[in-house]
Formats: sequence, structure tokens, C-alpha cells
Amino acid sequence: MKKVISIHLGSKMFQIEEDAYAYLNNVLNAQWKKQELEAQVADRLEQKLGSKPIVTYPDVVDALYQLGFSASEYQAVTSAIGGKRLYRQPKEKMIAGVCTGLGDYLEIDPVIMRILFVIAGFLGSLGLWLYIILWIIIPKAPKMLTA
Repeated sequence: MKKVISIHLGSKMFQIEEDAYAYLNNVLNAQWKKQELEAQVADRLEQKLGSKPIVTYPDVVDALYQLGFSASEYQAVTSAIGGKRLYRQPKEKMIAGVCTGLGDYLEIDPVIMRILFVIAGFLGSLGLWLYIILWIIIPKAPKMLTA
């Protein structure tokens, strides 16, 4: 059983688990535009909650990820709760972010994916066509807003 705390965040009232509060509090205390970030996080949490009465740790991590914080923390939590998705990573791209997205999804170094695509390209045009098809099929990662 987890302890639940009542907090005011961005002038809104939330019931939040203790571990989620500790993480959110650490992130907010490290920011210099704390009030603006609080309002953005409160809006994201309100959208995310729907009819749920309590904010959980994955809810907080997801809301902060949408605002541009700690992708590694987000990936660790979403994979633990079964929310792993394949996205192109446009911020860490060489061409279109396909290899970086595949590397993140398969939990291997993106450089290995790039080498495999280059080798497939030298063996014929398979690597090039596969890359282009994946570029079209795999969606971009959700645009992260800067806090």
C-alpha cells in the first residue's frame, strides 16, 4: 500500500502517491521557471487522469516526458508498465532517426543499427529500401515542449 498526499499544483488540487510526489518535487525544485512548469504539469496531469482519483509515478514521468524531461526515465517506466512504442527519434538523428528509434526500441546501440543498414545497403539495395519504408511507416516521437 502506498501513501497518498494532497497537493496544490498550478492552482489545482491533486491526490498523488508519495513516490510520484518526491520525483515531481525534485524536478520542480531544480527549475528556475517553477510556476510556469507547475501549470504545464498540472494541465498534463489533469488530461491524463480522466476519472482516476490518484496521480501515480508513471503519470508524473509521462507528463514530464511530454514537457521534454528525461527520456531515459520515461522509457524505463513505460517499459515496466508495458507501454513501449517504436518511434523515430528526430533529435538524435543522422538522417531520419530510424536507426536511433529502432535502437531504443530493441535496447541496443543505434550505431549497431546504422552499421547493419550500411551492410544491407552494400549487399544490394535492400538496406536503402528498408530504411525508406521504415522512415515512412514509423511515426516521429511526440514533439517535446521545452519548459
